[in-house]
Amino acid sequence: MRCSVGDKVRFLNDVGGGKVVRLIDKRMVLVETEDGFEMPVLDSELIVIDSVSEQVLVKSDNRHNVPTPQKGNRNKTAAYATEEDIDDDFSFPQQLSRHQPLSQEKDPDGDSVALLLAFVPTNQQKKTDSDQNLYIVNDSSYRVAYSVALWAVDEVKPIASGVLMPDTKELLHNFSREELTNQLVINVQSLFFKNRNFVVQQPEFYDLNINPAKFYKEGAYTDNDFFEEKAIVYSVADTRKEEILKSLSAKAIHEAIKEKEKPLGNKTVKPKLENADTEEIDLHIHELIENPKGLEPVEILDIQMARFTTALEGGIKASTKKMVFIHGVGNGKLKHEIRKVLDKQYGKYRYQDASFKEYGFGATIVFLR
Repeated sequence: MRCSVGDKVRFLNDVGGGKVVRLIDKRMVLVETEDGFEMPVLDSELIVIDSVSEQVLVKSDNRHNVPTPQKGNRNKTAAYATEEDIDDDFSFPQQLSRHQPLSQEKDPDGDSVALLLAFVPTNQQKKTDSDQNLYIVNDSSYRVAYSVALWAVDEVKPIASGVLMPDTKELLHNFSREELTNQLVINVQSLFFKNRNFVVQQPEFYDLNINPAKFYKEGAYTDNDFFEEKAIVYSVADTRKEEILKSLSAKAIHEAIKEKEKPLGNKTVKPKLENADTEEIDLHIHELIENPKGLEPVEILDIQMARFTTALEGGIKASTKKMVFIHGVGNGKLKHEIRKVLDKQYGKYRYQDASFKEYGFGATIVFLR
């Protein structure tokens, strides 16, 4: 490792720099930027412009009347240059420009995304009566810029933000046992990127609803790949999980079609359509999979949203006029997620509450043409 605590550094692949405030491991250090933010950075992606070890060496040499380097006189045997030693005409090589990637080769680690939040009890002997450390885990091949906050009525209270390197984790906050007696809604926003050519991933805006009752269940704490201790781990973003859900949803759709068209005697029973221009999609979980028992609420929501997206895309391609999505009333989370996706990704289509007489407040109708 080239950097030491206290060294002033510049970023190779970005503008600005800061001061090294902590050595995280053999490859990574924590840099306090000129704006006062702290961010983890690989030691190999920093240039030391003012080294603490060099300052100590210079002071020692001065005691023996050894002259210090003058401005413009670069010492070729020195490991680093001081900030004053860089002339006005000095510029980084073209390949280090922040407008170009460090490498144009494909990342051998692939393009998987996996971002998680984890609650780790500080007292593993009494997990259900313990304070909880909240961690963010980046188990992907991407760097991730993240913001984690706690919902309070109509605004959020910041918990932590930063940049997380691939295959690393960061302690965000310690929740006391008293803080975990009420329902928590944690907002996570994240942006995935690399310092080489990469496949662009969708930024995440995710609200994690946490039932405090879960912290009282011993079985909720499980062994995992990220901590030696047992923890409650939540998936925020996972490309592998999304592929599984897509295939699961496709299978559920196929099974539902087979069930509805199953022959009865010599007749084939087909779904009844009161209006050929309108397609009705029931998003209740028992309509999508045979046995939803054992699924976490977040897993149920993911399956329902995958079915919603698949059906909507199919309706658009088939030039369907109107689609009614039956989401029920419940706690309103599914309805909220559906309308958030419609606003964000399908803004050109109009939607509203479906017929109150037929569905009450439990359905949304989307006008596709």
